[in-house]
Amino acid sequence: MKILIDKNIPYTEHFFQDYLNDIEYFTDQDFDISKVAMDSIVITRSTFKTHGKKISNAVKFLCSASTGEDHYDKKALDGMNIPYAFSTGANAIAVREYVFSAIALMLKESKIDKTFSALVIGSGNIGEGVYKVLKYFNLNVRSYDPFKPSTNSNDTVDGYDLISLHVPFTSPSESEYPTENLFYSTKFKHCKDGAVILNTSRGGVVSEKDFLELDDDRHYIRLISDVFENEPKVNEDFLNKNLFATPHIAGHSQFARYQMTKMAYENVMNFLGQGINERNVILENKIINFDKNVFDKDINEFGLPVSLMLDTYNPKLDDFKHCDFKNIRDNYNKRIGYSQVIVKGCQNISDCNDLKVLGFTVDSS
Repeated sequence: MKILIDKNIPYTEHFFQDYLNDIEYFTDQDFDISKVAMDSIVITRSTFKTHGKKISNAVKFLCSASTGEDHYDKKALDGMNIPYAFSTGANAIAVREYVFSAIALMLKESKIDKTFSALVIGSGNIGEGVYKVLKYFNLNVRSYDPFKPSTNSNDTVDGYDLISLHVPFTSPSESEYPTENLFYSTKFKHCKDGAVILNTSRGGVVSEKDFLELDDDRHYIRLISDVFENEPKVNEDFLNKNLFATPHIAGHSQFARYQMTKMAYENVMNFLGQGINERNVILENKIINFDKNVFDKDINEFGLPVSLMLDTYNPKLDDFKHCDFKNIRDNYNKRIGYSQVIVKGCQNISDCNDLKVLGFTVDSS
């Protein structure tokens, strides 16, 4: 059986090293799934959508090396008896780290201060993790999710300095609590003047049209977007009105992409009924020496070790032009995850725990 793999999925030769003779690579924009001739397993990214596509009978298993599921028409695939799988949850840590670094940047640039009030909308794997870490650092954070235990009984946004969105995209026909245009003109107008909104969930959760029509003199909202309507064709005007934006890479640390490909490999092996061979981890690490003075200063001033967080990853450095969205996202694999940073020389137990809660690796020897 052939294994057809999107060429922009990293670490495939590392995990599928026993199947190199069976692998063929494709690009998602040129791949015609209706013309697959030999019995094949197809491994895609979230950029490949099956909706409305004719799928060859030779496709025996469809596997996404991504965590989102809305790019596969599951109802249609079920009707064709084509099994499928996702790398569910593999990028959750990376998205949380993106949010933490974005908050660190807002603190460092004095867009907010350590007394800021935050609302996390969505209490799934990512949102719950963001909430718990901010709570650990004694920051003023609340949560809302209509389906899960949360601190708020509704999605009222009044009074919050920062709002972080972690919801799937659902239309009114799909859910009692749809997230399509969750943030629209009226919701924007209820936000605190100068509020920062982080959207790392899905394009379409924030109404780009309504955001563009906001009068900044009357309703000043600062938006940070990692996701967009109509990707990869990003609206230039909407992009430029963001405080800064990144090309759908919040979940793309090296660690996360490694985990996504690892999970795709495991899903394929399970489909084939083959054993899963453990591979040596090939990710790079960054070793730094713990600076107690800087750490204490940051905790006192900001409530978080912002210098370390931004030295590890500053999302503003991934700001982009609308015409570069696809090229950057397709080739993005440079970002170090917090867990890849080994902090040496931290002796204080409380300081070490703070670092570990954020996801850093601590070497106290």
